[in-house]
Amino acid sequence: MDSLSTYDLPKVNFKPRRLGHVNLYVSDLGVSTEFYTNIAGVELVRREPTIEAIFFSNGNTHHDVALMQCRGGAVRKGRDDYVQASSFRGEMPGLNHLAWEMHSETVLIEKLKAGTANGLEIKFSADHLISHSAYIEDPEGIYHEFYADVTEDWRSIFNTDREDLVTADWDWQNIEAPLGPRRPDREDKRRVESALFHARCVSRAVIAVENLGHSDAFLTTVAGLTQIEQADGVAAYCAAVSAYDLLIVSAETVARPGLVGFSLLVEDENDLKTSILKADEKGINVASVIDAGHKISAIVYDPDGLAVEFYHPRKDDRLHHLPSHDDDPFWVFDY
Repeated sequence: MDSLSTYDLPKVNFKPRRLGHVNLYVSDLGVSTEFYTNIAGVELVRREPTIEAIFFSNGNTHHDVALMQCRGGAVRKGRDDYVQASSFRGEMPGLNHLAWEMHSETVLIEKLKAGTANGLEIKFSADHLISHSAYIEDPEGIYHEFYADVTEDWRSIFNTDREDLVTADWDWQNIEAPLGPRRPDREDKRRVESALFHARCVSRAVIAVENLGHSDAFLTTVAGLTQIEQADGVAAYCAAVSAYDLLIVSAETVARPGLVGFSLLVEDENDLKTSILKADEKGINVASVIDAGHKISAIVYDPDGLAVEFYHPRKDDRLHHLPSHDDDPFWVFDY
């Protein structure tokens, strides 16, 4: 990793529990909604038409995937005229932010107070009704949301009967009684039967960066992730209760910087095998299949060219070996 002696980062150590969701800007909201519902098999749980956003979940949490229509030059406002997305964001399809689930609102506020005292810059903080969040920009310009759930009954807010605005300002500095842990019902499991794949939840993501050293410093010093393993041009990280959440690779080794792709867990191996076989019948291009001792996976491109891995772990769901760059465009999923 590059030396960080000339790069000043505040020590925050958010130490989130896990990767909670990916939020994407998309070129065509309708087309991408079709993909994530009918190909990926994640249920649409919330529409927010005023800001052209859609949220998907199969019950693991309030949303595993969120989509926002690209709308360059437009300001998107939430409740009480809160500026949810500024005009310079969302001009091109790609990652809006990665979201990291914190242990509780109490812990999140403690980290924000300590971090800002050490020079941490918060881009904005938000009350999403289901969660409270702070957004931090990393050295590559990637936004990371650190959020704490504030209700266990998220379906009363995230459901298709409601299309009202969700987001407003969160005044985290003046919370008198921060909340403890709020966890969703782990038995809440939904399935889009008509879909090709049947994903349970998002589990990890792959990011291509220009400066691995700076990114590593942010992920370990600010975000508080644990580096599992690293080699030339690649490094893997985990959060507090998960075994493998994030891979960063040199932008020189992939087609473009930013989000390369992400992984969706499929709980049933035979179900995944059936999906792979049915893909050809439905005219869906499975770009790659990995059939190894520790996992089976299928990789499909979403409408904007992001690689989406549907995988089932045959052993522990963790990093079994660090991916090594080669001519296979899907080498980042060989873990």
